[in-house]
Amino acid sequence: MRKHSTSMKSKFTSIENQFLNTFFSGLYISANEFISVGAKVGLKLTMNSRELLIKELLNKSDENGTLSQTTALLNTLIQERVARYHALSLDYPSSAGALSRLAQKASSTKSLLSRESQGNPYE
Repeated sequence: MRKHSTSMKSKFTSIENQFLNTFFSGLYISANEFISVGAKVGLKLTMNSRELLIKELLNKSDENGTLSQTTALLNTLIQERVARYHALSLDYPSSAGALSRLAQKASSTKSLLSRESQGNPYE
Protein backbone atom coordinates (compact mmCIF):
# COMPACT_ATOMS: atom_id res chain seq x y z
CA MET A 1 0.00 0.00 0.00
CA ARG A 2 1.37 3.41 -0.94
CA LYS A 3 1.57 6.26 1.46
CA HIS A 4 -0.04 9.42 0.19
CA SER A 5 1.88 12.61 0.48
CA THR A 6 0.51 14.89 3.15
CA SER A 7 2.10 17.98 1.65
CA MET A 8 -0.23 20.50 0.15
CA LYS A 9 -0.08 21.03 -3.59
CA SER A 10 1.19 24.44 -4.60
CA LYS A 11 -1.24 26.71 -6.39
CA PHE A 12 1.62 27.68 -8.73
CA THR A 13 2.36 24.15 -9.95
CA SER A 14 1.94 24.92 -13.65
CA ILE A 15 4.34 27.89 -13.61
CA GLU A 16 6.82 25.97 -11.44
CA ASN A 17 6.82 23.15 -13.98
CA GLN A 18 7.15 25.65 -16.82
CA PHE A 19 10.26 27.23 -15.26
CA LEU A 20 11.81 23.80 -14.64
CA ASN A 21 11.37 22.61 -18.22
CA THR A 22 13.60 24.66 -20.49
CA PHE A 23 12.14 22.99 -23.58
CA PHE A 24 8.70 24.47 -22.91
CA SER A 25 9.74 27.72 -21.24
CA GLY A 26 12.44 28.68 -23.72
CA LEU A 27 14.72 29.91 -20.94
CA TYR A 28 16.84 28.81 -18.03
CA ILE A 29 16.75 30.83 -14.83
CA SER A 30 19.48 29.78 -12.44
CA ALA A 31 19.12 29.15 -8.72
CA ASN A 32 21.19 32.27 -8.06
CA GLU A 33 18.79 34.38 -10.15
CA PHE A 34 15.80 33.06 -8.17
CA ILE A 35 17.61 33.89 -4.92
CA SER A 36 18.37 37.38 -6.27
CA VAL A 37 14.70 37.97 -7.16
CA GLY A 38 13.73 36.79 -3.68
CA ALA A 39 16.22 39.16 -2.06
CA LYS A 40 14.78 42.11 -3.99
CA VAL A 41 11.35 41.45 -2.45
CA GLY A 42 12.72 40.81 1.03
CA LEU A 43 12.83 37.00 1.03
CA LYS A 44 15.89 35.24 2.37
CA LEU A 45 16.19 32.13 0.22
CA THR A 46 19.03 29.69 0.77
CA MET A 47 20.80 27.83 -2.01
CA ASN A 48 18.78 24.75 -2.84
CA SER A 49 17.56 22.91 -5.90
CA ARG A 50 15.88 25.07 -8.51
CA GLU A 51 12.62 23.19 -7.98
CA LEU A 52 12.50 24.05 -4.28
CA LEU A 53 13.62 27.63 -4.89
CA ILE A 54 10.84 28.26 -7.42
CA LYS A 55 8.22 26.83 -5.05
CA GLU A 56 9.55 28.77 -2.09
CA LEU A 57 9.85 32.04 -4.02
CA LEU A 58 6.33 31.96 -5.42
CA ASN A 59 4.56 30.63 -2.33
CA LYS A 60 6.37 32.86 0.20
CA SER A 61 5.89 35.94 -1.92
CA ASP A 62 2.19 35.07 -2.18
CA GLU A 63 2.00 34.73 1.62
CA ASN A 64 3.87 38.01 2.17
CA GLY A 65 1.79 39.96 -0.34
CA THR A 66 4.78 40.59 -2.60
CA LEU A 67 3.64 38.34 -5.44
CA SER A 68 3.06 41.23 -7.83
CA GLN A 69 6.61 42.54 -7.27
CA THR A 70 8.02 39.03 -7.68
CA THR A 71 6.17 38.45 -10.95
CA ALA A 72 7.25 41.90 -12.19
CA LEU A 73 10.90 41.02 -11.48
CA LEU A 74 10.54 37.63 -13.17
CA ASN A 75 8.85 39.29 -16.16
CA THR A 76 11.74 41.75 -16.39
CA LEU A 77 14.20 38.86 -16.32
CA ILE A 78 12.25 37.05 -19.05
CA GLN A 79 12.06 40.21 -21.16
CA GLU A 80 15.84 40.64 -20.87
CA ARG A 81 16.30 37.08 -22.16
CA VAL A 82 13.95 37.71 -25.07
CA ALA A 83 15.90 40.86 -25.97
CA ARG A 84 19.14 38.88 -25.77
CA TYR A 85 17.69 36.22 -28.10
CA HIS A 86 16.75 38.91 -30.63
CA ALA A 87 20.21 40.50 -30.41
CA LEU A 88 21.87 37.12 -30.90
CA SER A 89 19.68 36.37 -33.91
CA LEU A 90 20.93 39.58 -35.52
CA ASP A 91 24.55 38.67 -34.77
CA TYR A 92 24.11 35.06 -35.89
CA PRO A 93 21.55 34.99 -38.71
CA SER A 94 21.87 31.23 -39.26
CA SER A 95 20.50 30.62 -35.74
CA ALA A 96 17.64 33.10 -36.07
CA GLY A 97 15.02 30.36 -36.46
CA ALA A 98 15.96 28.55 -33.27
CA LEU A 99 16.37 31.78 -31.32
CA SER A 100 13.00 33.11 -32.46
CA ARG A 101 11.35 29.89 -31.21
CA LEU A 102 13.07 30.36 -27.84
CA ALA A 103 11.88 33.96 -27.72
CA GLN A 104 8.32 32.85 -28.52
CA LYS A 105 8.39 30.22 -25.77
CA ALA A 106 9.82 32.73 -23.28
CA SER A 107 7.06 35.20 -24.16
CA SER A 108 4.49 32.45 -23.62
CA THR A 109 6.05 31.73 -20.23
CA LYS A 110 5.72 35.41 -19.38
CA SER A 111 2.01 35.29 -20.27
CA LEU A 112 1.52 32.13 -18.21
CA LEU A 113 3.24 33.78 -15.23
CA SER A 114 0.89 36.74 -15.46
CA ARG A 115 -2.20 34.52 -15.68
CA GLU A 116 -1.13 32.22 -12.86
CA SER A 117 -0.18 35.04 -10.50
CA GLN A 118 -3.65 36.55 -10.86
CA GLY A 119 -5.16 33.29 -9.65
CA ASN A 120 -8.59 31.88 -10.30
CA PRO A 121 -11.26 34.54 -9.80
CA TYR A 122 -13.82 31.83 -9.05
CA GLU A 123 -12.00 30.45 -5.99
